[in-house]
Amino acid sequence: MIVRRSVLSRVEGTAQLILEWKEGRITDAKISIPSARGIERVLIGRPIMDALVINPRVCGICGHAHLMATVRAIEAIIPKLKVPEKAQLLRDITLSLEILQNHIKWFYLFVLPDFTVFFPQLSPQLEPFKGSRWRSAVTQASLIGRGIALLSGQYPHNSYAVPGGITSCPGEGDIVQVLQVLRSTKDFFLRNVVGMEEEDFLKIRQSGDWEMLRGDVGMFIQLCGDLGMMSTGVSYGTFFTGGEIFPCIKPGHHTGKKKVCFVNLSKITVRSSFPYSSASYVRYNGTPYETGPLARQLINSNPFVKRMYQKYGGSYLVRVLARVLEIWEIITILEQKLKRLLEVSHERSCVPQETAHLSGEGWGVVEAARGTLIHRLVADRGTIVGYQIITPSQWNLGPRCDRFLGVAERALLGLDNPVKAEMVLRSFDVCSVCTTH
Repeated sequence: MIVRRSVLSRVEGTAQLILEWKEGRITDAKISIPSARGIERVLIGRPIMDALVINPRVCGICGHAHLMATVRAIEAIIPKLKVPEKAQLLRDITLSLEILQNHIKWFYLFVLPDFTVFFPQLSPQLEPFKGSRWRSAVTQASLIGRGIALLSGQYPHNSYAVPGGITSCPGEGDIVQVLQVLRSTKDFFLRNVVGMEEEDFLKIRQSGDWEMLRGDVGMFIQLCGDLGMMSTGVSYGTFFTGGEIFPCIKPGHHTGKKKVCFVNLSKITVRSSFPYSSASYVRYNGTPYETGPLARQLINSNPFVKRMYQKYGGSYLVRVLARVLEIWEIITILEQKLKRLLEVSHERSCVPQETAHLSGEGWGVVEAARGTLIHRLVADRGTIVGYQIITPSQWNLGPRCDRFLGVAERALLGLDNPVKAEMVLRSFDVCSVCTTH
């Protein structure tokens, strides 16, 4: 038996991969995340509203999702609260824009560069900082970030969402600019990501003919085939999504045998585990579940993902494509929501709420780019006395328990190459700061 340790590159924070090898195959895998900041402990004893400033700084990639989960947790304690339509629209739009730009950056900056190790001839297109596709993706993602700032006042680490609504006030001109950014993103998706006209894409989407995808996605599929990675990287085949993104994504879980369009938050448990990682593990009804775009698109019956999953299960290929193809699902509904925001742009955006004497327990559940994010707040007379954050990375990258390996750890077993192991791990979008927060 051979044990190899490697520090992962292209991740947010620091993570170490510990692999055990026997006869050229991985027989055991551990994901070690050594550091933790203790954000939940920092919040104890502070006024409730402080969480709106501190929590977006948990992560520089999905900080907006943490803000949304925080404000939802606070609002869950306030009886009979009704957030104005304008505020709810703007919150949902900015959260979805954050997901869009994260998906684009992840595919082009984290996933595709791995293939240059096996195919050096792709470096002019995929090499970090220099590659043409790499640079165009950064440009597009930056445009989306500007769109978020136009609506929320700043990005990243915005704190414009407050109990009862929002504090930002974008004008019609700002909303029109964001619509232009969205149309630019749509063009980027059709031209670069799938390489076809909208009519052609919609036709194959209806039938789920993923084999006909072209562009950079088509190249990715071909490269996976060349490396024998079409069916590698499968974990337990159980999937969880606790939040929703407009009407295109609803909560539910997939047990591996059947789809259940319902979740019970009381069945979620979080425990500390082995000393090799500072992360805790998450279980739903005692079982490890994978969260993220694959879970969302599978549970919500995306035609592409449904057909791919039937053939390859929850493999590296399917996990990556589910996330990339989710871009289209979000773009489609965002166009409608931005037009509606224009119609209500002059309406009220906040119903101010008093939180200084608020007591109770509230849950905030949202879908972040990486999957389901949950914040649980316990308040006593306006002061935080308990706070729990359950991140998507805890679901996917958390360590083993007495019965099960972690979700990502399980997906690495049987691989024959350390680079492929890192590729499979990156398909979960490793973020150590979210995992341990």
